[in-house]
Amino acid sequence: MSRIEGSNILITGGASGIGKLMAQRFADRGGSLILWDIDDRGLEKMAGELGTGGRRVGVYHCDVSNRSEIATVAEKVKADFGKVDILINNAGIVSGKTFLETTDEQIEKGMAVNALAHFWTVRAFLPGMIRAGSGHIVTISSAAGLIGVCGLVDYCAAKFAVFGFDEALRMEIKRKKLNIRTTVVCPYFIDTGMFEGVRTRFSRLLPILNQQLVADRIVKAVEKNRRRLLMPPMVYSLWILRYLPTFAFDLTANLFGINATMEKFRGRSGE
Repeated sequence: MSRIEGSNILITGGASGIGKLMAQRFADRGGSLILWDIDDRGLEKMAGELGTGGRRVGVYHCDVSNRSEIATVAEKVKADFGKVDILINNAGIVSGKTFLETTDEQIEKGMAVNALAHFWTVRAFLPGMIRAGSGHIVTISSAAGLIGVCGLVDYCAAKFAVFGFDEALRMEIKRKKLNIRTTVVCPYFIDTGMFEGVRTRFSRLLPILNQQLVADRIVKAVEKNRRRLLMPPMVYSLWILRYLPTFAFDLTANLFGINATMEKFRGRSGE
């Protein structure tokens, strides 16, 4: 099991949503928190909430769409904390528009935050894990990283990418016999506000996930070194559906309402 108590845990997008909830749970288990976000007010609030009772909390403004900023802030973290034991790439954004409605800038920003940032953070902290002889890398992908969804072309592309990133990285780590764990997380829509307005046709099979429950399950998956966490269980059926001909796969996705989920999407702040 990955040791939480006494570990330095870095969470991108740690000032709100699932990142915030995970930080609270890791802090309760005795972890030292390193939180990155562009929400300075949210970071200050988290520092005040978690930095009690002798807990160590470091908060850093970092725009993970900016490779050079990631490198600069990573060096500050190393100077302050020495090393990162558990890296959780959680930061994410969504445009929620159809492909032709999505601007070039939104596509580039989405790919930078949702996919490329994983490359730069892991490149920054993996060498330190190798030197220490231990570490854990957590990739927050999505069920949308396993199936294409109308209105999420750019988001799906990025989440498919990081699912593959985790898998290939895991293979390299195993081949080199490194004592470093990886976990990929693929949840369905979560009620954090990021996907405000999304709808599900069959709520028992594909419910909008409760953010508290999701945070609990991710933390437990990290503790138990689970390689993969998909939520809800219905998401696992996607690999079986891939055996179907394309027309049948698409028909099944439409039957379950997958391609209608984004029709009333609003996102945070009604945007």
